[in-house]
Amino acid sequence: MKNEADAQGWRRYFPRPDKAFWLDLFAPSPASSPHDQQRRARLARYALGAALVLTAPYVLLSALVAPAATHDVIMLNLAGMLAYGCGMWAASLGADRAARMWLMTTLTTQLALLVWLTGPVLGVAVYAIVVAALARVLFAPHEKNLRVIFIVVALLILLGGFALGDRSMVDFSSVPPWLLAFARVANSVLAFVALVLVLGVFDREVLRSEAGLMAEKDRSERLLHVILPHRIATQLQARDGMIADHHPEVSVLFADIAGFTPWASGQTPDAVVRMLEQVFSRFDRCVAAVGAEKIKTIGDAYMVIAGAPDACDDHAERLATLALAFMDEVRDFQKVSGIPLNLRAGIHSGPVIAGVIGTVRFSYDVWGDTVNTASRMESQGEPGRIQITADTQSRIAHRFRLEARGGIDVKGKGVMQTWWLIGSAEPEAAPSGTALA
Repeated sequence: MKNEADAQGWRRYFPRPDKAFWLDLFAPSPASSPHDQQRRARLARYALGAALVLTAPYVLLSALVAPAATHDVIMLNLAGMLAYGCGMWAASLGADRAARMWLMTTLTTQLALLVWLTGPVLGVAVYAIVVAALARVLFAPHEKNLRVIFIVVALLILLGGFALGDRSMVDFSSVPPWLLAFARVANSVLAFVALVLVLGVFDREVLRSEAGLMAEKDRSERLLHVILPHRIATQLQARDGMIADHHPEVSVLFADIAGFTPWASGQTPDAVVRMLEQVFSRFDRCVAAVGAEKIKTIGDAYMVIAGAPDACDDHAERLATLALAFMDEVRDFQKVSGIPLNLRAGIHSGPVIAGVIGTVRFSYDVWGDTVNTASRMESQGEPGRIQITADTQSRIAHRFRLEARGGIDVKGKGVMQTWWLIGSAEPEAAPSGTALA
């Protein structure tokens, strides 16, 4: 027992490694995205500008202190500045890959030649660390061969700087020792600063890209919730695959603007779309007010459902209230605009299948005999009236005034008893001498 207790005590200090951590650590890099490519392009431009700016003082200092001794170094740095300028020109033309190659090839060549010419005297070999860092952050995952090549070359340059010992191709005997010491310290400091700046700029660019991606994700989510019902949009975000549900109790409403086609035939496209936008915007507000769900518009037809995707017991009453509100909105719009329009609507209640279809443009839709019957109630109704079936009538008769239409021959259904929805039920008269609250 004591040994087991000791073993448990040791396990507290040596927990089992997290397998997921190591799998993620050695997992291949994800594919490069457009945001990633833009970030690397900006990094290349920053690095080209920094290399051009940092090389200029070396040319000036060499020319002022020891132009004869450092003639080769001056010419090499001038050639490097010219090459960096060519790289910036390529970047300005959008040739980002060429700009990266200009930068890394020039920087690596310039550094290798400087190490060969000056040896350890000026301490320029420390810039090999900066070259390796740039190679790591500038090249995308699919450019890993170039990344490895430049990192290996940078390592060889760094090792070569130490392997040369005191040898130098340039005679620095005429240069004051303190100036050489200052140059070594300055190069070490500048290499350190350059490395910190490379990592800092890379970090900033990553954060900027992530902020852009998060903003785009928020925009996409908002758009998804505008297009789809909230619950369906949430399900679609949480999992892939088909979304299909059976709803045993819903009501479906179809509304069509009567008189739209003859009026639209004499109007401009802008006028037609503007009119539909004004009318349907009114309808949208009414749908939100009663807690129903707009399914779609087809031309001048408007389809609504209540009871799906969120179930409710009063789905038929909600759509009855909505249909009456639609009628009021159309009459009000007719008075305001002077356009001779009317509304024809139909409602039916029953079971439906609902789900999301499409892989490019998502659409929440409903199917079933209930939908077809509701459409028939609208198409075989009359302008300015709301026709409902017996299934809907039985659910709303206690709250709304109805008028029997009688039997009509419905395509695919045969003879059906239907009713006209007239309005809300009149409140009962208060007893004599009783004040209404």
